[in-house]
Amino acid sequence: MKKKLFIVAIFLSLSTSLFAKQISLAEGEEKLNALFQKLKKEESDSIKSCVNDSICQFFSSLLQKKNTFEYPFQELKYIGKRIAKDRKVAIYTWSYPENGGAKYSGIVQQKTPKGVRVFPLKQATKAYAPKEIGTISTQNWYGALYFDIVPFRSKHGKVYMLLGIAQNKQFLTMKVIDVLWFEEEKAFLGMPIFEFWKKDFLHRIVFEYNEDISITLLYEKENKRFVFDHLEPVNSGFVGDYRYYVPNSTYDAYKKNVWKWALQEDVIVGE
Repeated sequence: MKKKLFIVAIFLSLSTSLFAKQISLAEGEEKLNALFQKLKKEESDSIKSCVNDSICQFFSSLLQKKNTFEYPFQELKYIGKRIAKDRKVAIYTWSYPENGGAKYSGIVQQKTPKGVRVFPLKQATKAYAPKEIGTISTQNWYGALYFDIVPFRSKHGKVYMLLGIAQNKQFLTMKVIDVLWFEEEKAFLGMPIFEFWKKDFLHRIVFEYNEDISITLLYEKENKRFVFDHLEPVNSGFVGDYRYYVPNSTYDAYKKNVWKWALQEDVIVGE
């Protein structure tokens, strides 16, 4: 088995890294499709990991080509692509089953005056729910599928607000509002710009709740705010056990306030 894995890893590494910068985007998309099909059909977790590593390697090289921001990648059915309104940052995420749970992968693409930079999002361990305090590197990513990206001018410069979803624990779903920012040619997640209480700030907002329900989390462009369900336990005996957290039919929001986001409670969606 180890010999098979070694051969697979070598073959995939050579086949992906050798041609990524020499072929067209259409040809690259076709190759990625084939790799994703293999990832979907493979039953061995170890080989899945090798195939996914090759996808990350090949896709990262491909995304350094010119005009990839404009290329739709319409044939890639297994990834989500979100592009910031300023056309400076794009983020690609996908997931696949592994070890009885979900494994997440992603790539951040940044357009700069010096060219395109890419930052693979890597899970150092299995997917986890991040703490609301602290900065996270792209090498210790928690894992999520991002479904929106909103540029924001903070006092630290241009950053990007991310909305994501993941299933990283049994019976639990997580949604997150996070902050993507860049410094010294590196990418980071999390920044203390969410006003929680008076002068206390959080780096990100994390929601955990029962996997059998759904919650609202969206950006209202017209009101410049992120709106979400207010979650609470079904009774006081389950405080802190997020398997029993559900919406209480009210909504809260984080509204843009100069360089920060201020908490608003009991808001009306769309007003």
